[in-house]
Parts: sequence; C-alpha cells; structure tokens
Amino acid sequence: MASKPKATPRVSGEQASLELERPLTTGLSPSRPLAAWFHGPEGMVLLQEPTGFAGFLAGSLGTLSVEEVFAHVLSGIRSGLLAVQHGTVRRTVSFRDGQVVFATSTERWERLGAVLVRLGMLKQVQLTQALSRVTPSRRIGQVLTSEGLVSEANLYSAMTYVVREVVLSLFEMVEGSFLFVEGPAPMADVVKLPERTRELVLTGIKRAEEVSRLRRRFPEDMRVEPGPAGPLPGEERLFTGLGKGAPLSEVRTIYEGGPYAFYTWLDEAVRGGHLAVRPPAPPPVPGPSVEGMAWELLSAEERYNLLLSLIHRALRDAGKDEDLLKGFLDAPPAGLEDAFAGVTPGPDGRVDVARLRANLASGGAAVGRALTLEALDAIVSYALFSARNALPPEVAERLSNTYRTLQGGLA
Repeated sequence: MASKPKATPRVSGEQASLELERPLTTGLSPSRPLAAWFHGPEGMVLLQEPTGFAGFLAGSLGTLSVEEVFAHVLSGIRSGLLAVQHGTVRRTVSFRDGQVVFATSTERWERLGAVLVRLGMLKQVQLTQALSRVTPSRRIGQVLTSEGLVSEANLYSAMTYVVREVVLSLFEMVEGSFLFVEGPAPMADVVKLPERTRELVLTGIKRAEEVSRLRRRFPEDMRVEPGPAGPLPGEERLFTGLGKGAPLSEVRTIYEGGPYAFYTWLDEAVRGGHLAVRPPAPPPVPGPSVEGMAWELLSAEERYNLLLSLIHRALRDAGKDEDLLKGFLDAPPAGLEDAFAGVTPGPDGRVDVARLRANLASGGAAVGRALTLEALDAIVSYALFSARNALPPEVAERLSNTYRTLQGGLA
C-alpha cells in the first residue's frame, strides 16, 4: 500500500507553518484560508468553513462504514456535504434534511456525459464535440441542451440516474476516508430521487452483499476466456482485449464500471455462455519434505542418498547450479580422498554407495559400513552448507529439518 502524503509542522522562532506534500494541496488556495480544529498532538482537522457551518464528522471507512455515516445523517435529519475518497477516486453527496439531493464522482463512468451515452441518449461523437465547448461558466448540461443534443427531460433523468448510482457505489467502498461537513443544503443542482434515502441505503447494503458474494465466486486469480456464444453485443472491443484469456484481475482493468456493474456483467456473461471461467492454475507442488516420508523403511545409506536428491531437486527448482557436489568430489576433505576415489554424482544428485563401500571395505564389513556412513554424512553436511547460500531461507530450513530427522533416526 502506498504511503499517505504527509503534513509536516515547521517551527521557526515565533512563526509556525504546515508543509503539505503536493497531493494534499489539490483545490487549496491562499485566498481561502482553512480553519483548524486542533486535537492536541494526536491530530488536527483543517476545513474550509462555508457560511452557516455547523460541525463535521471525519474518519476512515475502517472505523465507520458508509452505512454508519449515512445513519448519522439520517438520524439527525442533517443537511450538508459528505465527501468520500480512496486514492484518486472522490465522491460527494449533498443532503437536505437527511435526504440525498445531489452527488458527484471523479470516476469517468459516473460522469453525466458517459451516462448519457450508456443510456442511449447521446452518441459518443456528440459527447466529444460537446466537451470541447465546455468552459468554466458553461457546463456540459448547458451545452447539450442549448444545442438541442439532449432534451431537458432526458438531461434531468440522466442526472437523477447519476446521483443514484454514485450514492449506491459508496456502499461498495471498504477503504478510504470520509468527511461530512454540516451546513446549508445547496439550492442549485438539486434532483428528486425515486426513493427516500433510507430505502436507498438498504439497496446499497444489498448491493454490497451481492458484490461480496460474487467476489467469492469469481476470485481475482480465476482465468476468464471467450465463451462459445461469442461477444456480447456492443462489447466487441472488450472481448478483443481479452484475447484467448486472461486472469480476472486483468479483465477488471479493461471494464469501465464499478464493482457491482462488473461482477453482475461477468455473472450474466458466464451464464449466457459469452465467457468461460477456469479455476486458477494450482500452485507448484513443493519439493518433498520430512513430513510423510517413511524413513523407517529406508536403510541409513538410502536415507543419506535421498537427502542428497532432495537438495539436488531444490537447487534445480530454484534455477541454481545443480552440480554443487562436484567441488566436494573433485577435491574431498583431508582423510576422505580414498573413500571418494572414483565416486561421481548421479543425474539426480545421489552418489554410488556401492563404490563408496568398496573403497572402505578393507577393515571388515562392520568397520566399512561405519566409515561409509561417516563419508556420507560428510558429503551431506557439505551439500547442506553450500545449498543454504543458494536457496531461499525457508527451503534451506526445511532441508536442514529433514537432515536433523534423519540423524535422529540413526541414533
């Protein structure tokens, strides 16, 4: 997670200032100073106080959910502005006496122009041309109605749709921060939604629950592929971007819409055969470990050789040099030259125990076996020491645990 921008106090003599990192300065102006609400060393809230300012409620969505924030506004029949932000995404909702009257969003698919196109009230080329004529004093709605591209009725209908969708999308947010500033309700840009805010909250909660259910059904690492029914009408570009298939997380990045729109679209596309989903590829099977190994069924020599093969396999899986034992066998430690004479590692890392035993057979069977085990222990110790420098710590530790178990079985 990216670190949050910092606000650093600077004290010089009798003067003090607050140095803000650039992301925190968006929308601020020296001509509009902020009022500070000081809470001791724990923190400070800086607010632009509008006329009639009555108070504020601020926090993170990890502390208070969107439902709880709306409950605060509804129970107090409050008027004011709620701003919710996560990263670069910002949504605002205006309330009058506890009822939603307006909302805005920085998400492209929740802007008025995009919604008009999606609802079939405007063509994309018309929107592009209209946006080029927008000025600070002439907004997109004014351009569209004055030029006869959209009727007043359709504009109001689309705006009502936008406000409702922005509010409902808030309930899909589980991360971010919020600020509710109580004050007079706006007089301009007010719409009448088809349901009361209380019913809207219940709809938002149900929508969030549905998104949660669908996320469990369609995990992000699931693979999405074109289905036998072909692309959905009007979505050929998205299906082209899908290619022969991609992880769900990648498909999400090319779909324009919020979580609820995306997951319901995906569910319908899968049910209709337009898309097919495959479970993610299983993770690579880890190399053998001490758990589950029937050590008691192996001879001491076989146990040592098995451990050498495990080290060899671990090196191979990690992309490291598998010929680690050659250095030991080319120049054995003092006293082991005769023991390892003519002994070479096999393709799986094991050594020729029969040759090793033959090299040490001059002292009798019992002495020869004891010397063979000592020689094997020496080469295994060398292999473990060298592998620890080449393998990930958790893999090297697992091999060391296996070695300790092996030694315990020989005790």
